[in-house]
Amino acid sequence: MLNFISCINKGKMVDLINLIYKVLMSRAIQAVRIAMHERGEATRPQLATATGLSLVSVGKAVNELCLRGELQMVGEIPSGGGRPVQLYRYNTSYAVHVVTEVTREGQRLNCELSVLDLHGNKKSGRRVNFTYLEKESLDGVMAEAVRRNRVRSITIPAAPELIPAGLPEHLAEIYHCEVAIPDVAELLAAAVPNETAVLYLPEGGAPSCAFKRRGRVERSGPLHLLPLPELWQTLDYKDRSLVAEMTARYIQIVACMLTPARIKLYTPLWSSRLTERIRYTAATKMKEYLPELSFEHMSHNLLSRATTSAIIRLTK
Repeated sequence: MLNFISCINKGKMVDLINLIYKVLMSRAIQAVRIAMHERGEATRPQLATATGLSLVSVGKAVNELCLRGELQMVGEIPSGGGRPVQLYRYNTSYAVHVVTEVTREGQRLNCELSVLDLHGNKKSGRRVNFTYLEKESLDGVMAEAVRRNRVRSITIPAAPELIPAGLPEHLAEIYHCEVAIPDVAELLAAAVPNETAVLYLPEGGAPSCAFKRRGRVERSGPLHLLPLPELWQTLDYKDRSLVAEMTARYIQIVACMLTPARIKLYTPLWSSRLTERIRYTAATKMKEYLPELSFEHMSHNLLSRATTSAIIRLTK
C-alpha cells in the first residue's frame, strides 16, 4: 500500500516538475523571441546578456526556435581567442500576420486585407467588397492571400456591429492562431500620452472610447446618458449642427466620467468649420472644465500604422 501511494506521489511530482519545466521554457522562448525580434540577429552569449537568462536556458530556447523555423543559423563569428560562436537571425518569413480592415461605405462593406511579415512589413494586400459579411465570406480571400504561409495572428479592426457572429472562432479553427477584433479607439490610444481619452467616431456607427493611464490602455464601458447607438447609426452627417451637438455632448460625458487631462477625437468627417463648431459647443457646455481638446483626421494609413504597431507589440 505504501509503495502504491509512493508511486502516486512520485507520478504527481514528475508531472509537477514537467509542468514547471514547460512554464520556464515557455518564458525563456518568449524572452529570446522578443530579443531576437528587436535585434534581428545575435549570438547565444548576446541573447543571454539581453534576456538575463543563463547560457543553458538560452541554448535550449534557441534550439527550439530553430526547430520551429523562427530562427536561422547564418554563420559564425570570432569570440576573442576561443571557439567561434554561432550567429542566429530572426526569420521574418517564418509566419505572417493578417490584418483585415472592415469599413462601411454606403450600402457596401469594404474589406482591406493585408499580409505582414513578423516585423510588420507589408508583403501583399487585396481589397474586396461585400453587401453583407458572413463568417465564411473571407475564406476564399484569406486562403489566396495566405497561401502556404503559417499564420501567427489575424486582426480585424472594425466596429462590432460589422462583424458577424462566430467569425473569430471560425477563423481560429481554420488557421489555429489568435484572432483579435480590437476596438479602433484602443489601437489609437496606444500611441498617445498618459491621461488621454481617445474618442473614435465612425460615420454610420456609434463612437467608442479608450483611456490611457499609467501606460495602460483600457476601453471605457458604457457611458451613462450617452445618446443611444441607434441615434448615431441613423445620424444625418450632412446636418453639421446636429453632429456638433451630439459630439459635444459625448465629449462632455467622457470628460465628466473619466476626467482626462486631454481628449483626442478621431474621425474621417472633420473639416475646420465643423471642428470649431464642436469646440465652441463643448466649451459652452463645460466652460473652464473642458480638457485640452484636439481633432485628428482618421485616415486609412493612420489606422494601418496603429494596427501594425499593436500586432507587433502584442504578439512578438
